[in-house]
Amino acid sequence: MAQESHPLLALLLMIFLMVAKVDGLCMGCMNDHIVVSQLAGGGGVHTVFRVTVTNRCCCAVRHVVVAAPGFRSAIPIDPRLFRRINSVDGEEYLVGDGEAVPANGSVTFSYAWRAMFRISVVGITVSNCL
Repeated sequence: MAQESHPLLALLLMIFLMVAKVDGLCMGCMNDHIVVSQLAGGGGVHTVFRVTVTNRCCCAVRHVVVAAPGFRSAIPIDPRLFRRINSVDGEEYLVGDGEAVPANGSVTFSYAWRAMFRISVVGITVSNCL
């Protein structure tokens, strides 16, 4: 008896393999897999905040975009680490020059202001997930 082809099964298997890693299962990366932490340090008039954006996904991600309403800094920030981008509300920033952040990798920058700004991830692009 001839063996039947199962195109749907093959498609599902292909999709599964695209999100699975050899050393474990990667169920797809989403914004909440990117963690933004801030630590307040010393300072004079302004407090210096050290921001670390960490990729907790099992895949590399790039083009990490965060929202930071009202963001300002009294010290310059390297634009390759954190810079404002053109967006509808004008309060979105590109992290790490849009380059890939490997699994468990991070990008760190500092800013200085009177108070901590809320910084939240609003977009990522998953890359190198095979």
